[in-house]
Amino acid sequence: MAKVKKRRLVWNPSTSSNIVSYKLYWSQEGNVTYDSPFAMIGNVTEVVLPDQVPSFPVVNGAIQLGITAMNEIGNESDMTVVTAPFQFSVPEAPASPRLEALKEYYVLQGSGAGRGDPSSGDDIADPDPSGDQE
Repeated sequence: MAKVKKRRLVWNPSTSSNIVSYKLYWSQEGNVTYDSPFAMIGNVTEVVLPDQVPSFPVVNGAIQLGITAMNEIGNESDMTVVTAPFQFSVPEAPASPRLEALKEYYVLQGSGAGRGDPSSGDDIADPDPSGDQE
């Protein structure tokens, strides 16, 4: 499972006293408009993307966002717009990991606990059972 960094979108609240909700619009293909996809986000002044907006597109590249305020009868304010790079895509995973045996040894200091003890979980065979180090 890959991981992407979340983004917090923050704005100053409308100065109108009768605001009941905000609406978040977005556009991946140019200017955001009132016809763009949107989500009602409640009476808040920040939202974490994509967590708090399940329909928000997880995309790579620039996306234009618009925020509007709505009053109690559904009238909507002018749209405040911001364009931001999101980079919600993840890099390709490394391929074909493998372990390679080396001739060198890692020398442990101390009592030697765990060395050569079959109960220690040491399942790597010693390539030189005589104990000679090269």
